Amino acid sequence: MSIAIVGAGVAGAAAAIRLAERGVQVDLYEAVAEPQPIGAGLLLQPTGQRVLAAMGLLDGALALGMRVDRLFGDTPTGRAVLDMSYRRFHPEAYGLGIQRGALMGLLWGRLRELGIHWHCGVAVEGFDQDGQGVTLRLAGREPARHAALILANGSFSRLREGMKLAQHARPFPWGAIWTVLPAPPDFPQIELRQRFRSASQMIGLMPIGKAHADDGERGINLYWSLPVAELDGWQQRIGLDALKQQMAGLFPDVAPLLAGLRDAAQLREARYADVWMSRWHDGRVLAIGDCAHGMSPQLGQGANMALIDAHELSAEVGDDWPRVFERYSRRRRAHLRFYGQASRGLTPTFQSHAVVAPWLRDRCFGWGGRLPYIHEQSIATLAGVKTGWLWGRLEI
Repeated sequence: MSIAIVGAGVAGAAAAIRLAERGVQVDLYEAVAEPQPIGAGLLLQPTGQRVLAAMGLLDGALALGMRVDRLFGDTPTGRAVLDMSYRRFHPEAYGLGIQRGALMGLLWGRLRELGIHWHCGVAVEGFDQDGQGVTLRLAGREPARHAALILANGSFSRLREGMKLAQHARPFPWGAIWTVLPAPPDFPQIELRQRFRSASQMIGLMPIGKAHADDGERGINLYWSLPVAELDGWQQRIGLDALKQQMAGLFPDVAPLLAGLRDAAQLREARYADVWMSRWHDGRVLAIGDCAHGMSPQLGQGANMALIDAHELSAEVGDDWPRVFERYSRRRRAHLRFYGQASRGLTPTFQSHAVVAPWLRDRCFGWGGRLPYIHEQSIATLAGVKTGWLWGRLEI
């Protein structure tokens, strides 16, 4: 029997590729009838880049994306809050800003090259497992039988609830609206740029290259923080013109870019959840990607973690899938626990109505970042290699 993977996003597609490369037969299920490669910009860290290289996809990603050497964030008064350079972590290290659609195009192309069974428009409503395999309950179809099941269908997965283990998925009270805009001809070559007013306003800009090889425009991902309670109906309550004024008021340099934002329909909403699981396997069922460890985007680790999950799972392939999944959980524990804790701890300092936490952030982060040890640890965190608060590095 083959292995079933639910969800054809970054985690699911990458896992299908890495397992198929190890000779595992895979059936990939996607509820959307015609998946479209859309989504916000992603920052691929050095570890995620290594996984793409192992799949033979890094050159394609480099051709489409934009190299990011530095993250800089400040306040309207010019106080530096974040100033992190990948080169201080390693002379050859960098982040890669890329459109989600571009990354998905590369992954989906590889799926087709490998001849992986990809079932589009097939919704998995539930599953039952026994000692020999897992039976999927499919909407409007006969059940499907597989040797094991991998859940990769996002932070808000309902299938995850069928795993018999302690878990929770708590929505973050803040989300965002975002879009990808073409860079004006005279717009400076920026790196990852953020500006904060306390923790209640945040704008982010990141160069993400182009969606297709024949696309002549370089894109910039624009991100604007909003409480989840204000996401629904923001167009009627705030209006596009007023929103653009708020953005330009916080960060005047963004005004030329905003000329390309002409319709509220260009903006998409993003919601996040803090997903915690006591472990990531239950017998013949495994959760990976955001389904297993969803977190806020503050650390820039979502797609990176998904790629690492797929790579590390492929390293444990064997005939006994419950044992494979158990070994995978042990292998990933330290890395995932650190980033989950860091996400929960740091998010309120950047997205909240808090007063004290962002005040301390503005006065301590910039100063602390100038200390060699703290800066080294901060960059290691951004690069995606930390496995503990004091020591420990991920090796891929």
